[in-house]
Amino acid sequence: MREGLRQRGGAPVRTGGASGFTLIEMVLIIVIAAIAILPLSMLFANSSIHSSDARNATLAAELAQAKMEELTADKNSPARGFSYLVTGNYPAESPVAAFPGYSRSVSFAADSTYDGVTFRTVNVTVTCANIPAVTVTTWFTSY
Repeated sequence: MREGLRQRGGAPVRTGGASGFTLIEMVLIIVIAAIAILPLSMLFANSSIHSSDARNATLAAELAQAKMEELTADKNSPARGFSYLVTGNYPAESPVAAFPGYSRSVSFAADSTYDGVTFRTVNVTVTCANIPAVTVTTWFTSY
């Protein structure tokens, strides 16, 4: 029997000598790790690029909602009311104050009447580069 091996139950068992990975095993581990890291790095790069798009879309939605709240306040104001809600009182903002890169517009549909109640459809649209336009729609009534 060779030195460093002894018999145990008929099978040789290593009892001494060097242990660890061979050069070929190390090269294979490095190649597999490199192949796995490439798609992961691309995933992280895409995630960081698209996270700014999500931020822009969120901010656009907040700007649209803020304008809609302004319209609601004007409608409920005793000094202004339903008749104040017309396009001439809400010019397009390009850019929105304090938010360069964002544009905001308000549009009003023709009045409709249902069951004796007049209502007006209002759309607030906010645009920004790299994202689709964000539109918030509501109906105001005159009663």
